[in-house]
Amino acid sequence: MAGEAIGQKRVVEPFPAKTAAWYAVWMIALANALDAVDRGGISLLIEPIKRDLHLSDTEVSLLTGFSFSLFYGLIGLPLSRLADTSNRKRIIGSVMMIWSLATSAIAFVQGFWALFALRGVTGSAVSLKGPNGLSMISDQVPRHKLPTAMAIYNGGVSVGSGFTSIIVGMLLGWLGGKVFNVFGVALHDWQMVFLIIGTPGVVLGLIFLLTVREPPRRGRATTMRLPILDVFRFLWRERPIFFPFIIGSALLQIEAYGVLQWRFPFFSRTFGWSPAFFGPLSGTATLILTPIGLGLGAWLGQSWERRGDTGAMVKLSILGSCLSLPVTLAMLLAPDPWTAFVLSCLSTVGIGVSAPGAVAALQNVTPNEFRGQISALYLFTIGVIGGGLGPVAVGLFTDYAFHDEAMLRYSLVVVTVIFGGLGLWLKFVCLAPYKERVGRVIAVERSA
Repeated sequence: MAGEAIGQKRVVEPFPAKTAAWYAVWMIALANALDAVDRGGISLLIEPIKRDLHLSDTEVSLLTGFSFSLFYGLIGLPLSRLADTSNRKRIIGSVMMIWSLATSAIAFVQGFWALFALRGVTGSAVSLKGPNGLSMISDQVPRHKLPTAMAIYNGGVSVGSGFTSIIVGMLLGWLGGKVFNVFGVALHDWQMVFLIIGTPGVVLGLIFLLTVREPPRRGRATTMRLPILDVFRFLWRERPIFFPFIIGSALLQIEAYGVLQWRFPFFSRTFGWSPAFFGPLSGTATLILTPIGLGLGAWLGQSWERRGDTGAMVKLSILGSCLSLPVTLAMLLAPDPWTAFVLSCLSTVGIGVSAPGAVAALQNVTPNEFRGQISALYLFTIGVIGGGLGPVAVGLFTDYAFHDEAMLRYSLVVVTVIFGGLGLWLKFVCLAPYKERVGRVIAVERSA
């Protein structure tokens, strides 16, 4: 059967020329940066959105996480098969333009449900970027270069997040509380921010379509579209790896997204720092420190891979979490804002260390025929479960457990301890079966 052929004899295709390959990797990272801007800008705008739309913490958490993640899952999973059969660069360039237009359109919403719907459009478009991007990268560079490629890929998210904090913070300071008349519609400051940050993506999407080349698919046992049941059979056969890895990643992302989406209100409510002040400060730190963490992670991962450590990528993911989680807890309980800020910087480095390992690990143990669909499942769990439940969990604890906006820091502590701790434990659980699977994959590649 086709499913049984996976992992056996494969057709070996040459890698693309280095210049074209690394250009594609950097452009996919740029798509990640654009995604981070359009997805994450709302986290700095929570307080003004609450002010003008008269929302609770729970309601605004539905906008920052759940609306995006719900449509991300509804669209991303069914269409993930396109990443294994269709032209991936056309898909990525097209969805970049779609989510950018949706972000700009948020400027003209006047209520909760209109904003909810446009966040859903953004999530739907973004859901197709990840599976196609990861599939393309795995066909661009050899295995020992994957940690570097994945560091660049994740670096796009970090650069985008950093610039988002700087740009949105500066725009809020500049626009601060003013109302603007655009096409006869009165726009508040936060609506103008969405209009501004969404516009460049239309141009960048067109550049992606015109300049990036679609790489050949390497090492496929068949060029046929395999039945979806073959994907499920493979996942079930390798469940000791995929179940704890994917569920553990989702739990860690609940913690990460919860802290990420609520960090600006945390500094505002706990220490009185406004987004206009903290945004550029946080963004600058992210731009400086995340490449350090990613570079350290890529260097460690490639060093361990060269030494023949088959568990290197999962170990890297575990190491980063072991560094970031305790520091995050210390940040949330810090006595003053500058101590909290320094600790948040250290947590950023730890998160950067883990990032190359998580995505590279998945590519290492997944056959080419299934990478788009299994990457979509992985991105669904971390994006929909993590991105959807993380912010909502924090809002629910604040509104219904502590009944006080000023207790936000303790809601974040609870989410970090419960979900971060369980997620890290599951990463340890999958380490041994992951090592065994990578050993089998390497043996097949050497015999080809």
